Amino acid sequence: MKYSINKNIIEFEIEREEDLYILYLIIDKDDLLYGWTVREFKTRKHEKGERRKIYICLKVEALEYHAFRGNLRVRGIILEAPEWFDGIIGSHHTMELIRGIRYRLVKQSIDVEYVKKILDMFSKGHARALLISINEDETTIAIVKMFGIDILTTIYNKYISGKQVSSDRRRQFEKYVEDIVKIVKSIVKPEDIDYIIIAAPTRVLDYIQEDIREGLKSMNKPIRVVNVSEGGLAGIYEIQNEHPEALSDILRLHELKLVDEIFERLVKGRTDVAIGIEEVSKALEKGAVDKLLITDEYFKESGIEIKNLINILIKSGGTLTLIPTYTNAGEKLRGIGGIAALLRYELGE
Repeated sequence: MKYSINKNIIEFEIEREEDLYILYLIIDKDDLLYGWTVREFKTRKHEKGERRKIYICLKVEALEYHAFRGNLRVRGIILEAPEWFDGIIGSHHTMELIRGIRYRLVKQSIDVEYVKKILDMFSKGHARALLISINEDETTIAIVKMFGIDILTTIYNKYISGKQVSSDRRRQFEKYVEDIVKIVKSIVKPEDIDYIIIAAPTRVLDYIQEDIREGLKSMNKPIRVVNVSEGGLAGIYEIQNEHPEALSDILRLHELKLVDEIFERLVKGRTDVAIGIEEVSKALEKGAVDKLLITDEYFKESGIEIKNLINILIKSGGTLTLIPTYTNAGEKLRGIGGIAALLRYELGE
């Protein structure tokens, strides 16, 4: 997301779906949102209206975030609009935030450092996967994040031309895999990822699967193989468009593991876990929180209280994982109050 902050004003432009979720967390009730939107315009009362693009100021009343559809709708009251649009001031309107359009958000107050640190902690607290999409002639390397894919580079096969058959085909693939592994290790640090996904058609997997697993073994990350009709950049798009569940399931595993760890420690009677706002607050005051888990619903509803806790977390070097309530992990966390923490050490009674 492109953004700039000046006093209590945030200018931003949406670039990917991940940005919508971040904005959902940052935009609050009574904020003022300026931007382009579409509204039906009628010159006469009973005639059919036409949809016009207009620039308005909306006083925010509520937000509707839909992860599966990838959209964020902001509901509120129109405070400013073009003079020629009679009767629109004071009426309710829903603005859908769209990529590529620049918006201005005016907040009642804003802590610039807090917003920046939230964005940083958000990216660190969620799983990332290394995606290697392999075809005979090219391999595309990307990083899969919570709501988007960043393409890092594409490697071209120097040993096989197209899909030609060669008697020395296996040796050619071995050299190709050596190149892939070498480049992957030069641009991706193991500590920056949680999983590795290998995507390739069956005709390629037959040659490379064993070698690529062995080559990436030292990164010490779980490896999952996904079968696609074509590898390379086309394979990235195929997974993104036709098999998005394969990516989301892998990334959601990280959140589910954290929540399951909460319950496992509780069952064992351990005291290196905190449940609910009171226990979490006490653990934060002692600097004991390693990982703080909050549902997005709890985050939005808690206001200044959660902000104070996160500021303490930032100072103590803990990580924050915001979990969408609609996921399995989110539902389980919501069942115990919407907030919990994994601690660095056990606390006494």
